[in-house]
Amino acid sequence: MIMRTMINTMLAVLLLMAGQVSAGTLAEVVRHGDIRCGVFPDDPGRSAIDENGVWRGFYVDFCRATAAALFGNAERVQFVEVDATSRFTTLQQKHSDVVMYSSTWTLGREDAYQVAFPAIYLFDGQGLLVRKDSGIGGLADLDNKTVCVTENTTTYRNLLMLLERNQIHARVLPSNGDSFFRGHCDAYSADRINLAINRAHRADNPDNYLILPELLSREPISPMVRNDDAQWHRVIRAVVHALILADEKHITQGNVAEVARQSTDREVQNLLGVSGHLGKQLGLPAGWALQMIKSVGNYSEIYQRHFGPGTPVNIPAGLNQPWSRGGLLFAPLFR
Repeated sequence: MIMRTMINTMLAVLLLMAGQVSAGTLAEVVRHGDIRCGVFPDDPGRSAIDENGVWRGFYVDFCRATAAALFGNAERVQFVEVDATSRFTTLQQKHSDVVMYSSTWTLGREDAYQVAFPAIYLFDGQGLLVRKDSGIGGLADLDNKTVCVTENTTTYRNLLMLLERNQIHARVLPSNGDSFFRGHCDAYSADRINLAINRAHRADNPDNYLILPELLSREPISPMVRNDDAQWHRVIRAVVHALILADEKHITQGNVAEVARQSTDREVQNLLGVSGHLGKQLGLPAGWALQMIKSVGNYSEIYQRHFGPGTPVNIPAGLNQPWSRGGLLFAPLFR
C-alpha cells in the first residue's frame, strides 16, 4: 500500500512537471494576458517614458508589435525596466518574456547567459563622440586621453582590445555619457545610435559635439529570449522578419488592409494571413502580421519614427533597410 502510494505520488509529480514543460512561454504569455518586455528606461528614441507617461521608442514598438501579433492589441505589454546587467538576469529569473534592448549578438553571451538571439533588428557599429574643439579625429588621437564607456558591454571590451592592439595609452573610465558631458572624459564610446541619442538629449548644445566617422566594430543587435523554448524563439524571430518583409513589399500601416484585400502576391498573402498556415504553425492567429503592421507600421516606419531624419537622433537608415533598397535587412521566405 505504501509502495503504491509512493508510485502514485511520483507519477503525479512527473505529470505536473510535464505539464509545466509543455506549457512553454507562448502559453504562459497567453495565460496571463500580456507580454513582459524588458527595456532600458530613459533612453529617448530607443525606449523611454514621455511627458504623458507613455512608453515610446524603437524597441518599445517591437514590444507592441509582439503584443499585437499575440493578442491583436498592441497595448497588452508590461514594460520591465532593465539595465546592462539585469537584461540577462531578468530572462534567467523569468521576470521578462523577451528583452528588446541594444544587445549585441555574440556566441559567448549565448553560452554564458543561456540566452538566444532570434533575429537582427538593428545593424550598428561602435564609434566615438567628442567635442568639436577637442582635436580628436579618430582612435589614434586618444593617446593620453580619457574615454568613458559603459561596463558589462561589448563596447567596453572592444575598446580595451583596440587600445591594446594599437598601443594607445588611454585611460578608460567605466561610466556613461553623463560623465562625458560633465567633462570627466575626452571622448565617449558606444554604438553610434547610442551616441546620437546622447548628443541629442543629454548635451547642453548638440552642435558642440561630433560623432567621428571611424567605425570601431560591427554590432548586430537582436532581441533576447531564454534558450530553452524553440517555439517562443520562432515567434519573436517571426515578429522581426514580418516587419522587415512588409517593408520590402511596401506594405505600410496606412495601406495594409487594402493590400490584404487586393494583393495577388502569394508571399504577401501568406504574410497577412489571407492564405497559407503560417500563423497556425507559429501558434499565432492567422492575421498576426496584419495586426502588427496596422498597429506600429513596417520596419522603416518604426526606424524613421524614432531615429531617422527629422528626429533629434537624425541617423539615416543606411544598412537598416531591406536588401532590395541597398540595406542588410533580409527576411526568410514566407512560404
